[in-house]
Amino acid sequence: MRILHVIAQKPGETGSGIFLKNLIKIGAQKQYKQYVIAGIAVGEDKYSRAMPEEVIFCPVYFESPDLPFPVVGMSDVMPYKSTKYSELTEEMLKMWMKAFKLELEKAKLFKPDIIIMHHLWILAALTRETFSSTPMIGICHGTELRQLCNTTKYSDYVMEGCKKIEAIAALSPFQKKVIGEVYRIDEERIVVTGAGFDSDIFYPAKKRLDNTVIKIIYAGKLSLAKGIPDLILAVSKLSVNKDSIELLLVGSASGADMERIEALIEECPYKVRVMGAVSQNQLGEILRQCHIFVLPSFYEGLSLVTIEALASGLRVVANDLPGMREWIGKELEEKGIIEYVKMPKLIDADIPIKAELHGYHLRLMESIVKQIEAINQEAPCPHPYSKYVHKFSWDAVFDSIENIYSELICNR
Repeated sequence: MRILHVIAQKPGETGSGIFLKNLIKIGAQKQYKQYVIAGIAVGEDKYSRAMPEEVIFCPVYFESPDLPFPVVGMSDVMPYKSTKYSELTEEMLKMWMKAFKLELEKAKLFKPDIIIMHHLWILAALTRETFSSTPMIGICHGTELRQLCNTTKYSDYVMEGCKKIEAIAALSPFQKKVIGEVYRIDEERIVVTGAGFDSDIFYPAKKRLDNTVIKIIYAGKLSLAKGIPDLILAVSKLSVNKDSIELLLVGSASGADMERIEALIEECPYKVRVMGAVSQNQLGEILRQCHIFVLPSFYEGLSLVTIEALASGLRVVANDLPGMREWIGKELEEKGIIEYVKMPKLIDADIPIKAELHGYHLRLMESIVKQIEAINQEAPCPHPYSKYVHKFSWDAVFDSIENIYSELICNR
């Protein structure tokens, strides 16, 4: 099989980039021919070096004469320097479309059997125009649903193009329903594939962790929408010995978001470490040294890092995001390994109502306390229930995509 992978932003970064990277890895193991189009900045050779040797990598270069601005990110806050879709002028969009169109035209020489498109957004519509007859699977990562609300000037073009994609991969049953409603796509064309974790990277520590200092960790973008200020405020409300808790924030932020986070860290009575952006391998090592993972995000397509934390043997506190419970299943909740927190009411997709935050901070703090108490009552970390997450493998996701392709070919 000859696969053309297409993503508008950096491979290996953020959830969608990690999704792409793992599909490429498994495709290489299966000895498929693969061609990748992605957006990177000039001089970022690390992305080429990270590709399997046999993969053809043809990036679109940003911060270049043809595209003199940073990579455009699907989220308004990215872990690297980026441009917002809402900031694109008409001239910038023309340059962006021209650059990707050029690489898509070149990819025709590859003669792909299937196109795997990441994000049901502008590039998906452009790719469908360029490859009108090649079978295509569009993977929804969730951020495009928010962009449809926040950047409505592209909605008509996006929705018209995405309706022509033969099959859509959704991350959860809840997301499948939302895609069908928002894009007006027949749900029979939408398949839930989920997302996976790399068991070579994310696995439990071999020895029981010392619980003298309970290490609480968050990993992802450090932004207001991800609930980082709220996590710090909730931890600040804990009433335990100040030397018994450490909060690790893995990720990066900039501007006003970082200023707000730094100010709250200064006021927090517990030790808080900002670790910066790390590789997947580094994240695996860090997780194995921690006890509790917290997901305070107000919006997620699907939280890969939550599964990675569970696979690494951590206990979890997570916002009760739509689709989260049904995706993870009942077993871990029943055993107390994961605690769900009722979210505050939101304005738009990810902005909490201020009057709701005090109660939310108390609920988040109480759930963290439950996990701390469980650890102190001889419930070991790493916990012994990582077997429940092994169904979330990248091999299983890739198998689902292969099955979609087989059905598309049979129905032609």
